[in-house]
Amino acid sequence: MANRSIKVNKTCLDAVVANGVGTSINVSDFRHVIIQFGTTDSANAVIKFQGSSSDDAPTFSSTQTPTNHWDYIGVYDYESVDIIEGDTGITLSGADDVRTLMINSDGIDWINAIVSSWSAGKITVKVKGFNNI
Repeated sequence: MANRSIKVNKTCLDAVVANGVGTSINVSDFRHVIIQFGTTDSANAVIKFQGSSSDDAPTFSSTQTPTNHWDYIGVYDYESVDIIEGDTGITLSGADDVRTLMINSDGIDWINAIVSSWSAGKITVKVKGFNNI
């Protein structure tokens, strides 16, 4: 098994209890990006993941424009082996969930997560970037 060089292990959303975006994380140096996603307290919300290839972090909470370039990005769900479309995201309806997801980080410099339609629960998203060596 190849050694892994972990370069980032950061929290994007830390038990958030409201609508909004998390902390932007630069993933430009990583070959692989894993998202650890979990909720508690009967979460009701929609979580989507955002990505950008801009040199500087965009304002993910603002509207997409040519000068604030970002988009919703799909993620691969290790549990169901499904691709979750970026525009769809993950919808939680009172049942907590824990998942391991992967993003295709080819050409992506910045990622973030956004919570919308929140009415209950705590949401945590952690990002781990690494390279096989």
